[in-house]
Amino acid sequence: MIKISILGGGKEVGRSGFEIRGDDTTILLDYGVMLKGNRPIFPLSIPPREIDGIILTHAHLDHSGALPIFYVSENPRIYMRPITKELTELLIRDLLHLSAYFLPYEALELKLMIEKARKIKRNFKIKNIEVKTFNSGHIPGSINVLLNINGKKIWYSGDINTRETALLNKGEIPNEEIDFAIIESTYALVDHPPREECERKLIKILNEVIEGGGRVLIPAFSVGRTQEILCVLKKHNFKYPVVIDGMSRAATKIIAKWPNELRDYKLLKSAMSKAFWIKGQKDRDRVLKRPCVIITSSGMLTGGASAYYMDIMRNNEKDCVVLVSYQIPGTPGRTLLDEKVYGLNKEKVKCRVEWIDFSSHCGRSELLKIIKSLKGNPEVLCIHGDENSCEGLANEIKQEIGLKAYAPSPGESFII
Repeated sequence: MIKISILGGGKEVGRSGFEIRGDDTTILLDYGVMLKGNRPIFPLSIPPREIDGIILTHAHLDHSGALPIFYVSENPRIYMRPITKELTELLIRDLLHLSAYFLPYEALELKLMIEKARKIKRNFKIKNIEVKTFNSGHIPGSINVLLNINGKKIWYSGDINTRETALLNKGEIPNEEIDFAIIESTYALVDHPPREECERKLIKILNEVIEGGGRVLIPAFSVGRTQEILCVLKKHNFKYPVVIDGMSRAATKIIAKWPNELRDYKLLKSAMSKAFWIKGQKDRDRVLKRPCVIITSSGMLTGGASAYYMDIMRNNEKDCVVLVSYQIPGTPGRTLLDEKVYGLNKEKVKCRVEWIDFSSHCGRSELLKIIKSLKGNPEVLCIHGDENSCEGLANEIKQEIGLKAYAPSPGESFII
């Protein structure tokens, strides 16, 4: 018997965590946090001593941010790509800086976790569970996972993107008979526009603003989206000044150490060499005196350097904010996008506001194509999306493909 339990990520985006329990082996797939302001919300708990191994599919906090809790009392083996190890440490250290009061672990537990991290080989074993990994095309180092437990095969998509981008090759999926699939549903109700169209739109907006004497702020996720935007600008031979600030600086330097994780390493290195790297407040004051493009964290304007620049640029009609990352409802970025207001008092902004869909997740058509391509007749769990997205994808899979599909909530379990 195999039991799959949803600890988090059911009908929600955030705190992904899935327990896979076989006859004598229990593993955990991801264990992240959902942030409400600076307050993290954790997945449902699982006794650390029962875990034989943890697999981390990628570094983003909604998949990694709760993991150090297991190192308060135990030392479970944890498996991740080497680049994921470095990026995870960077992101969780930042989480500790912002939210230490609310976290049940400290820097020591993070240190222990990083020390216990084992380098993922393409194929490996956790006791009697065979594990195969595939590149997911979501961020550098991201993987999806195929588990073989006593002849039953379970596939977990993690976050996946099957379209090539300026930064990454497209994600891959297994070519084997599958009994059970756990698939993300983040954009299950929408299709993304063609990537080239998004790139051209970005370049057009940037040229318009800078040639009009304005400055452009691009708040971007430090891991993945910042490097993607850098590559897009270089790819299109963008000729105006580009500035890098915030945690995006450290993340970009880490990613550049791993050329085999990238589609075009030379493109990123060239983009990095042409950008101006902020070193301190004097640099910020200097770059704001001229038209330029500033790429910085955080991607939803929740803090960091992007909030600093936004406070200065919000009331300048020549300036522009281009949002290129998913904006969670309730965040300053989403409120700006929906209502054109910003700040504690929600004052109207005068700057131009744009949003361009540079998603690193599959859209509706791509998700359905993945499910149709899976061999066998797997049952499907639709997770990592809001309630409408998870239920919508499950219904489409049942009606259009004829497979059993479910949109589970945290706390639900399934038996194979």
